[in-house]
Amino acid sequence: MSVSGVVDPRPVSLGSPSRPRLRPLLVVMPVRVSPLAKISLVFLFIFLAILVPFAEADQPDAHQHTLKRTRPPQQLGGVAAAAYPSQPSVSAHTTNPKALAVFPVAGEQQLAMDFDGVDDYVLVRTCKGLPTATISVGAWVHVSKHKAYNRVMSHEWVNWGWNLYVDGNGVVRFGIGQDNKDFAAGKLIYRGRWHFVVGVYDGAHIQVYVDGIPGTKTELAAAVLDGDGYLSIGGAEWDPFHGVIDSPRIFRRAVTQSEVIRMMYAPLSGNEVELVGSWTLDEGFGQVVHDTSPLLNHAMIGPGKRVPTWVISTAPVRTYCVAAGSSLTLDLVGVAASPREARAFVTSLPSRGGSLHHAPDGGVDASSWAEIAAVPQEVRGSNGMRVVYTAGKLAGGEGELGDGSYCDTVKFRVHDGEGSSTNEAELQIDVVPDAAACTDDDGAIERYVSRRPCWRVRTNVPRALAKPAPPLISVLVPLYNQPDDLPHTVQSMANQTDIDPSTWEMVIVDDGSTDEGRSNAAARTAVEEMRGRGFNIRLVEKQNGGLADARNAAVRAARGEWYLPLDSDDLLDASFLSKALKVLADDPKSVGTPHYGAKHGGVNLVIADLRGFGAWEYSWRLPVYDALELRHTNMFHCSALYHKSLFAALDEGYPPDTLFGYEDWAMWIGAEDRVDIRPHNIKEELFHYRIRETSMHQSLLQHQEFSLASVRMLYPHVYPAELLVSSHDKFLSREVPERVHRVVAEKVKKFPYRSMPRLMSGLLHEAAALNHTEDSEEAHAEWESALADYAMADDCATHNDWQPRFRRGLLLQRMRRFSESNSTLTRLFADFTNLAELYASLPLVSIYASQFATGPVITDPDAVST
Repeated sequence: MSVSGVVDPRPVSLGSPSRPRLRPLLVVMPVRVSPLAKISLVFLFIFLAILVPFAEADQPDAHQHTLKRTRPPQQLGGVAAAAYPSQPSVSAHTTNPKALAVFPVAGEQQLAMDFDGVDDYVLVRTCKGLPTATISVGAWVHVSKHKAYNRVMSHEWVNWGWNLYVDGNGVVRFGIGQDNKDFAAGKLIYRGRWHFVVGVYDGAHIQVYVDGIPGTKTELAAAVLDGDGYLSIGGAEWDPFHGVIDSPRIFRRAVTQSEVIRMMYAPLSGNEVELVGSWTLDEGFGQVVHDTSPLLNHAMIGPGKRVPTWVISTAPVRTYCVAAGSSLTLDLVGVAASPREARAFVTSLPSRGGSLHHAPDGGVDASSWAEIAAVPQEVRGSNGMRVVYTAGKLAGGEGELGDGSYCDTVKFRVHDGEGSSTNEAELQIDVVPDAAACTDDDGAIERYVSRRPCWRVRTNVPRALAKPAPPLISVLVPLYNQPDDLPHTVQSMANQTDIDPSTWEMVIVDDGSTDEGRSNAAARTAVEEMRGRGFNIRLVEKQNGGLADARNAAVRAARGEWYLPLDSDDLLDASFLSKALKVLADDPKSVGTPHYGAKHGGVNLVIADLRGFGAWEYSWRLPVYDALELRHTNMFHCSALYHKSLFAALDEGYPPDTLFGYEDWAMWIGAEDRVDIRPHNIKEELFHYRIRETSMHQSLLQHQEFSLASVRMLYPHVYPAELLVSSHDKFLSREVPERVHRVVAEKVKKFPYRSMPRLMSGLLHEAAALNHTEDSEEAHAEWESALADYAMADDCATHNDWQPRFRRGLLLQRMRRFSESNSTLTRLFADFTNLAELYASLPLVSIYASQFATGPVITDPDAVST
């Protein structure tokens, strides 16, 4: 007789009454077998089909290999780990569709289970030794998504049971059920990171620990817990967990905070007092999760699609600790499929300055071990996969704790001769000032936790915090070839009294100094020294562009609400800032902040009288401010404390076009034109202006008529047209100083796309033609250069600037190109009012009118012969 039959190898679900399905049986029998014998054989195979899956539930597949670990089995509560069912590797015969197919694996934590938040679970059907009076439940958890209930471990819950879970707000709660009433305590965790959570009930209080730190207690006296039945890991249909769980455990007593911390820093040994269950979740295959406690409360994995997924764990299940300069042994743990053995190789050297040694020749004497100086490096030696780590020095008063402590890390992989682990394990080492910080004396528990730098790094949660408040005032210091005076200028700011240094910052701009690096070196020295004294000071370096351009560069780097220009050779009285800020604070429109007042009709500029010192001394008592007179009389010096809205009112800030100075006056005129200047004058000589015989101010005084003309020409809509034509005349002279020619040429070169330097250059070319007869080639060459400058100036001009076209029209007329002149001037007169009248009165308003062939502008250019 020949009979063959195959039973479906999938084990019976503990949560389902369904029976195993029989595959079709092929029964082949001789003709002479009796019907009774046939019936008996069929019932025999049915009996075997039912029995075999239950027998296989806790047994390895005979066709599979076992996993080979890197350490011998340890004694767990008097029962050798080797006595447990061996752990098969993954094969095609596995019955778990979510088995881990990636070996070898590096790291002591090895594997964990990922629950889908729908119906995955692990179940101890009948859990021996369940607590009835006191209890502690814990695990490493990594929540993927917060939801109303994420059960980690539970038993019955409200019906005289308990539940460790995470609620929708990310709070870990440990609930004790008493006659359908829930009593719970909780503490916050964060999703997307590992936390070690423990719920404890000591017979009087419920408390939750997160990463070793206790939450608040909830009173519950003498609760009675149900001691029979199942234990669920991951929740199943009852509020399934969404995330990864590693190393769940349960005790039949209340653990102390010291024990919680020890469990957080090292895995369980298995022989802890009153340990009911401890599941490492490291199997990676099959339907059974083994309990390493003496009670052997092995669990079954949910059937079919309810199987959690095994994943490589990154839970920090062990943290080493060592005093700075001392050594300790690190175990590089891994697992590979037998018969292959896992070998470790270091992939990353200590990140914070420590060193590693190993015994490549199998030496036992650690003094002869070789340093691992480069990676990757396979670890060899008779001591197995171990290295000696020697901590470096403390972090010089910095580090994670401010006492020099730091968290060092070492990374490694394992290989089995055929391939290496896909994961890179990381060992964390606390490097602390002394070995006492590594102890867990119950009398210093809080210190023990808080003084461990790796714990600080791991539990540090980023928060969206406001950056330090920007300084109120930005001091703008342009620097050009003044290395000897700069330190005194900087010190005058450091000497400011009755004011917090954080109130102001200083921005030094080296405007391309040409003194062989002396000014730049002086600036760098000042920055270093001032920072060392706690002041906020920075250096900006740029190509030379002049004083106005340097101030604009300082503003671009500034962060303050108020600006205070201070040239690199000038000084401020030590009381200026405090007195200026008092003015702003006392402003009735400030409403508690000077920013508000400056923007809503309050004071937006504070300035003090000037005292000159150096080559000679003088005083400048500032006049009473008159907005209309500002365009004709400079009423402020450069070092006024003003609100940034005045600067922002101008498109370019300080105009770089003015000659020999007055860029600050030009800015005040532009600011007043667009927004009101509301100044307050402190009638004390608090600004100290350095005077030199060869200073920039002396150049201004020597060429003041050109400086003043350059200021007026910037604002053609502010000044009368007649006054602007007179400003043009300053440049239309045979006696224009060579210094003016040179400065204008430099402006054109530095700012080729600004209108005003081009306009002044055109006027100077016209003036140069006066040195030649009108019919000469030299005169016409100068005229053509002037026309080109006027055309470029017109292209770069604002819509309200009529000057380039006006000068071009007059020059074309002078060159007797009447058709072009008439066309230019006719369009210009249509775009601007009063210019036709100005043209008609030109002999009266311009001292050089006789140089031009003037006359009525012909509307029809063709009517005039060219």
